[in-house]
Amino acid sequence: MTGRELDVRGRTLVLTDKPDLERDAVASAWAEAGGEVLRLGRFWDPPSLDAATVAVYGADTYCQVLALKLGLTLVSPADDLLLRLDRRLLGRAVRALTLAEADTVTYPAFVKTLVPKLIRSQVYASVGDLGAGAHGLPGDTSLLISEVVALEAEVRCWILDGEVVTLACYEGVASAADLAAARALATEAAKASVVPSPCVLDVGRLADRRSIVIEANAAWGAGLNGCEATAAARCVASATRGPTRR
Repeated sequence: MTGRELDVRGRTLVLTDKPDLERDAVASAWAEAGGEVLRLGRFWDPPSLDAATVAVYGADTYCQVLALKLGLTLVSPADDLLLRLDRRLLGRAVRALTLAEADTVTYPAFVKTLVPKLIRSQVYASVGDLGAGAHGLPGDTSLLISEVVALEAEVRCWILDGEVVTLACYEGVASAADLAAARALATEAAKASVVPSPCVLDVGRLADRRSIVIEANAAWGAGLNGCEATAAARCVASATRGPTRR
């Protein structure tokens, strides 16, 4: 889908039946654009659906189980995307190592697992703190270690076909110039082959006004964070590929 308008006639958006302001806004935009909306609680036991017409939107487990059950492919950024982006776009040192090598890190450091959500993604003050947070994980668990930087603002950018279709500041305060800088950086990052389309990039602003890529998110699971729902729904529509949409 490359047009600037949301056209989802003949498409069905599947999302949870639990109320959520952001997901509800995307669902409303979807319905207004002519699509069907299916509120599904029992996502592990979905009804018979035409997989070629389905898009999913919601939490990781919800969407991943539905994709498995319905034979869908979800467009997602690679877990190691930050390692493969130009260092200039990151504005900080980022490297991968294993949990067994965590004692070689200079702390404090921002740490998360390469496979998402095995530990709390946060700044750890010491290897002892990290060890406590990673208790029970094997030593060969892959970690992503980032130099700690102070962010004064954070901007969410929804990207489709190399274009930022909507963006908004969700943390701190961003001026019009800051938003323009975030858009420019996200657009540049989207040119990298490792950044899929669609994708949601979070961009941070440092004290010296530089913008940096914080992280990449899948459009099928990203919250709006103040972004425009109809534009985001275009990305959601493109983030699920059925048997005939690969």
